[in-house]
Amino acid sequence: MEVSFSKEIESLRLGAGDTFHGEGILAITKALLQSGVSYVGGYQGAPVSHLLDVMVQAKPYMDELGVHVEACANEASAAAMLGASIHYPLRGAVTWKSIVGTNVASDALSNLSSPGVKGGALIVVGEDYGEGASVIQERTQAYALKSSMCLLDPRPDLAVMVRMVEHGFRLSEASNMPAILELRIRACHVRGSFEASDNLPPAISTRALMENPAGFDYNKLAHPPVTFRHEKLKGEERIPAARKYIADNHLNDLMPGKHADLGIVVQGGLYNSLIRSLQQLGLADAFGESGIPLLVLNVTYPLVPEQVADFCVGKRGVLVVEEGQPEYIEQDIATLLRRRDIQTPLHGKDLLPAAGEYSVEVLSQGLSHFASSYLPGPATESAKAWLAGNRERRAEVAAQLDKPLPIRPPSFCIGCPERPVFSALKLAQQELGPVHVAADIGCHAFGTFEPFSMGHSILGYGMSLASRAGVSPMMQRRTLSIMGDGGFWHNGLLTGVQSALFNNDDAVLLIFKNGYSSATGTQDLISTPGANEAMSAERMKSQTHTNTTIESTLQGLGVQWLRTVHTYK
Repeated sequence: MEVSFSKEIESLRLGAGDTFHGEGILAITKALLQSGVSYVGGYQGAPVSHLLDVMVQAKPYMDELGVHVEACANEASAAAMLGASIHYPLRGAVTWKSIVGTNVASDALSNLSSPGVKGGALIVVGEDYGEGASVIQERTQAYALKSSMCLLDPRPDLAVMVRMVEHGFRLSEASNMPAILELRIRACHVRGSFEASDNLPPAISTRALMENPAGFDYNKLAHPPVTFRHEKLKGEERIPAARKYIADNHLNDLMPGKHADLGIVVQGGLYNSLIRSLQQLGLADAFGESGIPLLVLNVTYPLVPEQVADFCVGKRGVLVVEEGQPEYIEQDIATLLRRRDIQTPLHGKDLLPAAGEYSVEVLSQGLSHFASSYLPGPATESAKAWLAGNRERRAEVAAQLDKPLPIRPPSFCIGCPERPVFSALKLAQQELGPVHVAADIGCHAFGTFEPFSMGHSILGYGMSLASRAGVSPMMQRRTLSIMGDGGFWHNGLLTGVQSALFNNDDAVLLIFKNGYSSATGTQDLISTPGANEAMSAERMKSQTHTNTTIESTLQGLGVQWLRTVHTYK
């Protein structure tokens, strides 16, 4: 059942003089090794699953380099790994899906950011926002702001992405701040090439061990009274040091244009879409040269006030292209301009939508409004004609249909053993009456769609049993909570099962046990069948019954009623 990354693993061995070809997330993985990373951890989740998957399967090569790889139980344990970089000059990287994974990791991140880090600490997050996203629509920017962590948002170009990984570690070390590198869905899967460098075996590694631990230093603890000093250090030393490094190393891109009296400030991750939109308006050529000067923020936090002010001063108008809400960057820029008495008109969410992905078409609409005010002419009219043509084509297609196309909600794979469970639940409720169903994250969440339409809430991965705690006492019939074995180990065991037992709750928990964390790409769990069982298994025959770790754990906690049912037998 395991996906093989043997081809991708070979590309990790490329060195100086070689050219890497492949996807963005694999380029990031290669960049970590080129940066001399000592340890890597994380929790799988689209769109960054491949980073950890590849490194886990490349364990023999990681052992050669002395790099420790840890498949973490959840994002909180991954974030806690970065504690190794508080005392020691160890470069560490962890990865997870955001915003949900960052929510889980937030406690550890706060306690990491307070004392700061000595070795470079890099968090690679998949910013699962916009079309194709599978999670709530929020931004990682909020966490960077509240905990004072650098936030890198590189242009979707493999060479730039690799460069920002390497600088991310140095930026973290120069400022003593953890650094987050966010990659949108398309950036993770964008294909390209870059000139590889040799991988750097870390100075301290599993092959070059430290003889003694660091000395005790209370200032390195996230504990009062030193936390008050930590807060001052963030503003007085760390953020200024980060700004100096960003400016000195030109991490943000300044791109000139013939319309020098205008400007656009854009998040690095939106650069490709912005250029395509400018091309629609005739304001960028086929080679991506913009007619309007651009300030491309490969680092969106902290901003460098002098850089932003110099870019904006004397211009007739500046547009801030910032995806998602609220407009953190736009507000930051507005504040720093006004404090310097720079009265350049600033636009952003007044011309662009407050929420949703900034596709080329969406950006073109906002840019048309901006250009109409400052650059009226044929280019603006051609863009308006293109947008109007899109609307007309959609209307023509709709007119040719007798009625709207039927909705096609996602559903279970053909033959999925979870489908008959939901069929049985519908039949059972016809006999017993309707019950409150607490749903969860995983493939089984397809049961919330038609024809089953089952589930009253989804509060997080492994949170279903906990989420019904306020409902159970108010119901005549027992509530039903559903989770998979991935969710059980991620969060469900402690927040759900332990809490329910402690409070003597009366509820039913249904665990889909398929032996893997399936929705994120079939990664192994502690309850995954052993290699010997998997190798000797008959073709197409489940071996999940050979590992009873879940059952033993539940019994050990004191669960009195436990039944195992095989859906297909």
